[in-house]
Amino acid sequence: MKLLKFPSLVQQNVFEFLGMHVLLILSFCSKRIRYSIQSLQKPRWKDIKSVQYFFKEKDKINVSVKSENSSVGFSLSPTTLEETMITPMDVFGMGPTIPIRLHPNLSKRKYLFNREQKQLVVQGIHDNLHQFLGSSTINYVVDSTGHELPQNLKNIKRTCIKVSENTTAEELEACFAASPNQEYIQIDGHFNGNLCPNSAILGAEHLRIISNKGHGDEILLGFRGKRFDCDCSFHDATIVQFLNEWKSNKGFHKLESLIINSIRSKNYDATDLLKDIDVKQLDRPQDTLHITWQTRYAYPIVNAMGSTKPLKVGGFSSRDYSIRDGDGEKASVFIENHDVCFAVWKGNSCEMENING
Repeated sequence: MKLLKFPSLVQQNVFEFLGMHVLLILSFCSKRIRYSIQSLQKPRWKDIKSVQYFFKEKDKINVSVKSENSSVGFSLSPTTLEETMITPMDVFGMGPTIPIRLHPNLSKRKYLFNREQKQLVVQGIHDNLHQFLGSSTINYVVDSTGHELPQNLKNIKRTCIKVSENTTAEELEACFAASPNQEYIQIDGHFNGNLCPNSAILGAEHLRIISNKGHGDEILLGFRGKRFDCDCSFHDATIVQFLNEWKSNKGFHKLESLIINSIRSKNYDATDLLKDIDVKQLDRPQDTLHITWQTRYAYPIVNAMGSTKPLKVGGFSSRDYSIRDGDGEKASVFIENHDVCFAVWKGNSCEMENING
């Protein structure tokens, strides 16, 4: 069937019956059919929320394209010794110099590639999808689930990395060279807290750190973003320095919320930490403010009903607050046991409620 000879309305109706992966395969046929799919399926692209690259063990890669109510994906595996010969196919815009092909069983939605050309393959797939689907409303997400550092790619908005042992700060930093200003970064695994000076990681809008190796002092003091969640320990002096710098208007001007949980290794004494800091309390002893805010997941979460949950709620309750010098900005402070919490009242979509009426 010579599809391109039909009127555009017929082509559109045909495309509507095809799944995302089939459309992707069709786009490999020629530039003309690729353009036709792109132009006639624009409303469909608007429903796409994310494209996720999962870097797994043994050089395996999963790619998932998620819309509001559906998800479609495909996988890539390196060839084994018995499969060293790959008949090159023009998939993802990559010619014969980068051998990659569909798995013989198309129902598997699987591609085979030469292990030695993994970086070229990943780059080619990302460039192709980014051009095919666009970028204005789509979150491109990298997730290294197998303790393998992900590839450095452009236009990535969110990254989750499980750091392997003996990973250097320079190796970790290299993952963000092409996409330095991300919405969300999560560092997990065997992360030891060491980062390069002025690291791009510290400029993420929302930074999530999970580490039981060492302290996160330099990470907190160097953070330049809006929200910081951390499961690791901090020295008391670091917490005091942070609060004093915010109070004196010397730093953390973008910060909207901070959540520290050191349950694995640390208890904080609020009386000792706040003794030399100008922290006030609400006038009435029975008054307690409950501060809440909405923040993003690392990537869209799909609930049991099939709908996407783009945001989650964070918050805490406290009577203590601080007033910043210069502009009078106020922030609630909570320190108890393993937890240190901080949230600015204005400018961060926080909602305040007196829980005692």
